Amino acid sequence: MTEGTTTPGMGSDIDTLLYDDTVNIMSGWPEWKRGGYNLLMMKHETCSPQHYRLQESRDDRLLPFTQPYDEFSVTDVDGKLYRSNEVYQAANALICAVNNLQLVTAGPSASWSDMFDFVYAYICKRLPTECDSWFTRPRHRNWPTPEMIQVARELGCFLVPDGHWDSEHSSIEWRVSPSLIERHLMFSMTIIHIHCYVTLKLLKKYIINPYLNKSGKITSFHCKTALFYARQQIKPSMWTVDNLFHCIIHCLKLLRGWAKKGHCPHYIMETVNLFDGKLNREQRGHLHKILTIIIDNHLAQLAFIESDNLGVRLLHNVYSVAIWDMTPMRAVNQDITGFLSVFCNRSQMVIVRQILSDAADYTAGNLCLYIHSITTQLPLQQIHMLYSEERLCQLDAVSRTIFIRLFNQHLASTAASICIKHGIDMGERIWTWYSIAMNTDVASTRLKLASMLYCKGDLQRAAVVLEDVERR
Repeated sequence: MTEGTTTPGMGSDIDTLLYDDTVNIMSGWPEWKRGGYNLLMMKHETCSPQHYRLQESRDDRLLPFTQPYDEFSVTDVDGKLYRSNEVYQAANALICAVNNLQLVTAGPSASWSDMFDFVYAYICKRLPTECDSWFTRPRHRNWPTPEMIQVARELGCFLVPDGHWDSEHSSIEWRVSPSLIERHLMFSMTIIHIHCYVTLKLLKKYIINPYLNKSGKITSFHCKTALFYARQQIKPSMWTVDNLFHCIIHCLKLLRGWAKKGHCPHYIMETVNLFDGKLNREQRGHLHKILTIIIDNHLAQLAFIESDNLGVRLLHNVYSVAIWDMTPMRAVNQDITGFLSVFCNRSQMVIVRQILSDAADYTAGNLCLYIHSITTQLPLQQIHMLYSEERLCQLDAVSRTIFIRLFNQHLASTAASICIKHGIDMGERIWTWYSIAMNTDVASTRLKLASMLYCKGDLQRAAVVLEDVERR
């Protein structure tokens, strides 16, 4: 919410991070403080690049503890005492038990409700060596700026109680979280960057993860990582409203490339793979497939997201750009026109299915009559939902032909299927609908017509149509 990267319809939870600044996290023994609670960051050979162990130290002399400090002091096989990352989960479990509440956990977070996430952490004022390469790596587009880099050096990081998913010693591992740096980067974003990120989150929640169907998932952090890399790769002059689709697709292509490689690099710590523990090889294949579908369809799936009334509002904006803008049609962004074409095609299929479901109670003799009676009314009814009266004439002049042809194409094919299934004589109306749709393009309506004739058993006429397609 502080980043401005959620919407009311997303129903985002409330994330809260709390840290105890009385604990002194040391990257080396020279940082030890007398009289305080000191924990030394130890990079054990079994730790992943993003994880550390915290060795407990005495407060009266520069020596590690040899006796357990409390029940969460864990002695490892090397004889050293490490702080368990289960200390906060145990405290939360006790609070919930006392107040008769259910404990809800997800990774390092814990709370009594799905709407709240509390993460308890230690703060480390010196960044670990894993972050060093981010400050020195070559940069393009002058982002982050040298001033931002300088500020980031002083922000430090958090150690959150979250062991590596594949570690045998996960209970004594703490994950490095440079979230203060990431927050600093997000506050440098423009409104177009924010629009891009929010769109990625909407696709993630309503299209991508439902497609994966609980077979793994991507998170908002994957989307934020793609935004960071895209922000660095795309020219600043390209981050405009007119190029928003291009920027979103660039982020999706980054995610698709990482899914293919099997490695999603953390923006600050590139050696960390953000797919670890989230998506296996098979699940990454599913992710690659759905991302390809979204990219190839020019983001048309956005039109079917009901959250925040996104689909209707987005289509209104698309029509405004493609039809009523003073810019010549040939100059309209290719992605926008592609989106419009795909949406019209998909929306007509939905409309036809609704018509036929409504017509289920009609007798065979009245079925085609019923469908025909609304074919000329329905497109304008749909348009009335979005546009004012004075715009309808302009809309008709530009898109009515395509709209009606696509509509009649699906209508003829679907109605013919119903008639063939129930042995109903199709009559002249269905042939008229095929005729209206015939010049939608070179082949699609003709191939649908040939398919219908074949299913109807009229092989000779089907062959004539196919020969016509081949000739064209």
